[in-house]
Amino acid sequence: MAEWAAIFGGTGAALVTGLFAVFAARFRRENTDQHAANLRRLDDISERIGEVRDDVKEVRRRQDDHLEWHAENG
Repeated sequence: MAEWAAIFGGTGAALVTGLFAVFAARFRRENTDQHAANLRRLDDISERIGEVRDDVKEVRRRQDDHLEWHAENG
């Protein structure tokens, strides 16, 4: 009887450990995929912020030129 308990106990432990390993690998892969997708989104946001910054600098330069024109021409 004890032999059967050891066999079933060992088999059950192996089954539980195997299932845990499969689920852990699946979640790890999903997590890696999510991180990659988020990195792409953050890179896109960073690029757009750079474009907005350049646009603001151009508007500031034009406004400064315009104010100088008014200062010179009354």
